[in-house]
Amino acid sequence: MKKNVPLDVSYRLINHGPVVLVSTLYRGRPNVCAAAWVTPVDLNLVLVVISRENYTARCIQSTGEFVINVPNHTLRQKVVACGSVSGERVDKFARFGLTPEKARKVGAPLIRECIGHLECKVIKGEERLSRKYDIFLARVVAASAERGLFSTHWLPRMPAARTLHHLGGKRFALLSGKVVG
Repeated sequence: MKKNVPLDVSYRLINHGPVVLVSTLYRGRPNVCAAAWVTPVDLNLVLVVISRENYTARCIQSTGEFVINVPNHTLRQKVVACGSVSGERVDKFARFGLTPEKARKVGAPLIRECIGHLECKVIKGEERLSRKYDIFLARVVAASAERGLFSTHWLPRMPAARTLHHLGGKRFALLSGKVVG
């Protein structure tokens, strides 16, 4: 027998993908925020949901670019911490011990401690999505991953490749080492 799921948590039935850290560079200052609502839309298009009230959203609206950084499970406490304070008044890189690293195609920094990176540019003309729905539709212009953890897929048998997945609230799961299929 099925049970009803309240609509305000119904998204959790399908949104348990990896938690990421979105980094920006605005007025010469790097910033980072945690995001759980990130999805591929096409081969090199991604969609990121960040509230327009969030400082990171304003940074992206101003610059048109950002980096999606994929942390592994060892960064859980830093991910939660980055999602708990505003970067408008706090240098989150310094406070939480993250290292900004130069990206290849965008001004926003990579986060050295993360195992994967997607450098993104917001698609021109799609800025209205962020104003209306808090959505940024972006083209991936460069991608990188830690050697030995990714081939054409993540290699979760390697403990360092186990990503952190948001289950809602303060609950998380880890990508297991078992691969099926």
